[in-house]
Parts: sequence; structure tokens; C-alpha cells
Amino acid sequence: MNKDRVALIIGTEVATNGLESGAALRLDSIRNLLEDTGFNTSMASRETARNFLKTDWDLVVLISFSTSSLLRQARKRSKMLWFDPTDSWTLTRFSLLFGGDLKQAFILMRDLFFVWTSPKIDLITFISERDSNIEKLWWVKRSVPLILPIDGLDREVKLSKYPRLVFSGDGRYRPNKKALKFLSKTLEFLPSDLQIHLIGRDLKTASKRFIVHGYLSHQDMYFANDIHLAPIKYGGGLKLKVAVPLWNGLRVISTPEGSSGFKKSPRLKIASTPLNFAQQILEILRKDNQDEVFKPRNEIYLRHDGAEVRLWLATIA
Repeated sequence: MNKDRVALIIGTEVATNGLESGAALRLDSIRNLLEDTGFNTSMASRETARNFLKTDWDLVVLISFSTSSLLRQARKRSKMLWFDPTDSWTLTRFSLLFGGDLKQAFILMRDLFFVWTSPKIDLITFISERDSNIEKLWWVKRSVPLILPIDGLDREVKLSKYPRLVFSGDGRYRPNKKALKFLSKTLEFLPSDLQIHLIGRDLKTASKRFIVHGYLSHQDMYFANDIHLAPIKYGGGLKLKVAVPLWNGLRVISTPEGSSGFKKSPRLKIASTPLNFAQQILEILRKDNQDEVFKPRNEIYLRHDGAEVRLWLATIA
């Protein structure tokens, strides 16, 4: 294995700001894969990438469709170019647009310009097959994508005697704001002594039926009897608020949208309305607490082409 190969990874500002997020976990997953296959890696945000692209690299990886404006410059400076849009830009932007964020229409036009004028790309990956299929018109004449979910989601799971209802996420993200409203309605169908724990920055509510923890490190987030709630109605990609607890053997209740890309599992319950969520919660609570945590790891995904990506990386001289 060639230990002298150098790779530059370019991510969004959210992915590179040091806080745990879906974007940061995606970047870390790909960085770990590259280092595990013998690359020396450097990281840059969109803001700092142009300075890094003044030199040549064996491989440049652009993560997120939001980095597509750098594809042409990266092509000139890399032997091999890997573009990981991660999610479908069409699905993501339209979902946010229908959720009330009108500026997404203009941002989508920008995305379309850069991806449709992109140079030759040696490897394309998406986080799920659904995201890939939605953009088939774009990639069909370029390179057939591989599906690369997120690995490396191992978390410390502490023992606990009693179950907690948990919602995690960034309160500045519009789908999470919608999810809080959904959970407020869910609580109306649950006994008055049940509360929901909120973990993440800027998750704000005046209701006493929510316990607000703010941002926590992942060492303090997960307990064996937790029930994670993910009432996500729109957006692209795999939902990390489903993937992380499910990967670590915890119980999750999500919507059909939130469960997209995951295999059927007795620990993943699907519900569409606040009443259905409440019914699933009560059904779980009627059962005994978890005595042990079974961790299914990458078996949670419907499709995982990680082995194929590794083989491709091995061909880079």
C-alpha cells in the first residue's frame, strides 16, 4: 500500500466547524476511510479550499453538493476526483422549499448550474440509493454512483434503569423546528408525567413537558433504555438521528421519510402522525426495559458499497 498518497477533503463550513452534525459525521467517515486505505489527508472548508488547491493532490474529495462550485478547480489539481454530493440536491432543496424556506428556490438554481457544468468526475457517491436515483438524469452520462452510508457511528451507551424519550438535533434547522411542533402534539396523547429530552443547540420550547439539555458530547447522550424520536417529514439523505441510535442498538421511532434507506428492524418503529407516535411509545413502554444493547452496525443499511469504494481507492497510484 502506497503510504505517500495525499488526499484533500473539502467540506462545508458546518462539516468542518468542530461540532458534531450530520455533515461532520459524513466528513469524518470518509476521512477515516481514506486514512485506513493509506492516504495522508488534509481538510479544508469551502472558504479555505482555494488556498489548498494551489498545489497538486493524488485525490481530491468534495463532500456535499454545496461544494460543487469547486469541482472545476479541484479537477485541475487532482489526479483523481471524487464527488460525494451525499444527498440529492433536488430532494433536499424542494423539501426545504415546501417547508417554507423560499430562498431554497434560488439556491437550487445555483446548485444546478455547478453540477450540470461539472468536469470529469472519477467517482460519485451518494448516501442512499434513493438520493442517487433521484439524480439519475445528471449522472447517467458521467459515472454510475456507488452508495456509501456513514460508518464509524460507535457511541458509548451507558446503563440505565428507566426509559427516556429523546429528540436530538440542531434547533436552527427548519425540519427540526417542525419536528418539535410534531412532538408537542404527540405529548397530548401521552400521560402527563411523560416528558421528552431535547439534546442539541437552540432547541427552544416553553413547555414544561420538554427537558432541554442543550448541546452534549456524544459520551453523555446515549443510555440503554432510551427511545429516540425522529419525526422528520422531509429532506434528503439518511437521517443521523435514526442511524446513530439504531447503529448502537437503541430503539427508534421515525416516520416513513426518516426510515428511508434503513433495513426493517424490530428496533425501528414507523409512525406517521402524532397519535401513531404516541401509540408506538406506549407499546414500547409496556414492554420490559432493555437488559442488553445489541449493536447491528452496518447491517442497518439497505445498501452499502463500501467494499467497492475501497477497491477503487486501491487503484490510485
